[in-house]
Amino acid sequence: MKLLFGLFGAALSMPVASIAGICSLEFGYVSSIRQALGVGVLVGSVVLLMALILFFAGIPATLHRLRLQTSPSN
Repeated sequence: MKLLFGLFGAALSMPVASIAGICSLEFGYVSSIRQALGVGVLVGSVVLLMALILFFAGIPATLHRLRLQTSPSN
């Protein structure tokens, strides 16, 4: 399940980053487009890092499940 959450988070990273940049500019947290792009890059990097951690955390369970399916039953 962690593997799927990691993939889902990676797919959502770009839309979330662009929305964060746009909202920071619209709500007055930043004063220029360059700063809004910086906010978007920062938010996108954090979301991608969290997705990568979840993806790597889910790999051992997935490999274990695959080994159980492919092992010959006695």
